[in-house]
Amino acid sequence: MVDRIRDFINKSPWLGWVVAGVILVGSFFVYRFMSGSGDPYSVERLSEMVTIKCVETGEEWEMTRGQMELELRQRQGMIKDGEGLQNPKTGKFTGYPFSKREWSETVKRLNEARQAAIDRRGGKTGGGKEKK
Repeated sequence: MVDRIRDFINKSPWLGWVVAGVILVGSFFVYRFMSGSGDPYSVERLSEMVTIKCVETGEEWEMTRGQMELELRQRQGMIKDGEGLQNPKTGKFTGYPFSKREWSETVKRLNEARQAAIDRRGGKTGGGKEKK
């Protein structure tokens, strides 16, 4: 059986290259889907630089996505979609990434994670009060 395959590939060397190409493309897709590139908590994603723009002053600054999420996680209570990141110069919470859709998705994901943690603790908030 092996000899027949070897003879067939020797007669048609282009077919061997096609098979090798298909295997290479297939392994690339397997790597991409298995590497966690869609994971919002992957190192690659959290180390991306995000440009933040203040809606009040128009000032821009950069931070990593991980820093942005850390700043949001350190807030008390649920995160408000309409309350942005703190502008380092004015101290007001008016900074947003350029993509409003991405901002809303991040706030929603972090709020869902926070709510799931509250539910796992039996409905108790960080202050020990019962959830109403």
